[in-house]
Amino acid sequence: ARYASGESIKDIAAALMEEVARLEEDLKLRSTEYTATKQAKQALERKTQGNLMSRSLAGVVDPQDVVLTEHMTSVFVAFVSHAAEEFEACYESLGALVVPRSARKVAKDSESVLYAVVVFKKGVDEFKSACREKRYTVREFEFNAEQRDLDASELERLAADADDQAISFGKWSESAFGEAYLSLVHLKILRLYVEAVLRYGLTVDFDCVVLVPEKKAESRLRDALGRMFSHLSGTWASDAHGGDADQHMIPGINQDKDFYPYVYDELPLA
Repeated sequence: ARYASGESIKDIAAALMEEVARLEEDLKLRSTEYTATKQAKQALERKTQGNLMSRSLAGVVDPQDVVLTEHMTSVFVAFVSHAAEEFEACYESLGALVVPRSARKVAKDSESVLYAVVVFKKGVDEFKSACREKRYTVREFEFNAEQRDLDASELERLAADADDQAISFGKWSESAFGEAYLSLVHLKILRLYVEAVLRYGLTVDFDCVVLVPEKKAESRLRDALGRMFSHLSGTWASDAHGGDADQHMIPGINQDKDFYPYVYDELPLA
C-alpha cells in the first residue's frame, strides 16, 4: 500500500498534501516550458503572416531581387495592389538619384504588392521621404540569406518541439490527474474516518462505501439511506434541524453542512 495503516492520520494527510504540491509544481514547470516554446513558434509564424506592408520580408525577397554595390542599393516599397500602375509611372520622379527602369515587382498578395527600386545611396533618404509623402510603405530590409535559412530552420525545430511537448504534456497530465484524484480520494476517506469517530466514538466499527445515484435519483437515495440508518441519528437529528446550534454541537459536523444519520462526503466524478 502507498500509505501504511500504521501511520498517523496527520502523517498521511501531510504526505498527501506533499504529493499534490509536487504535482502542482511539476505542472507549473511543464506548462511554462510548453507555453514558452509555443509562443516562440507563434512569434516566428507572425513574421510570415500579414500583408507585404507588415510581414517579414526574409522569406519573400530572393538574392536576384537585391542590388547592393559601393554606390547603389535596393529600396523596397510596398503599397496596395491597385496603386501598382501609378507607382510604375511615377517612381523615377520620386528622387533625383533613382535608377531609371529599375523598379522590379518582387511579390504580390491579395492586398498589397512589393517593389524593389535601385537608388544611388546618396539619394536613398530623398527617395524614401518622397515615397512616404505618396503614402507608400518603405520597408527597411537588409537581405541576409543565412538569416532566412536560420529562421526557417528555427521555425521547423520549434514546431517539432511544440508538437513533442504537447504530446508529452498530454500524457503526463493524464497520469498526474490520476495521481491527484487518488490523493483526493484518500483525503475524503480520512475525513470520513475522523467524522465517524467523532460522531460514533470508539471502537471503530463501520464500513465505507461509494454510491453513485442515477440522474435525478439523489433525493430518493437520501430517503432510503435515511430510513436505513435512522436508528443512528439519536438526538442529533432534532439538534440539526432546530434548536440552538451554539448549544448543540454535533460531533464531526460543520454547522453549514446538512445533517444525515450517516457520515458522508461528496466525491466529484472525473
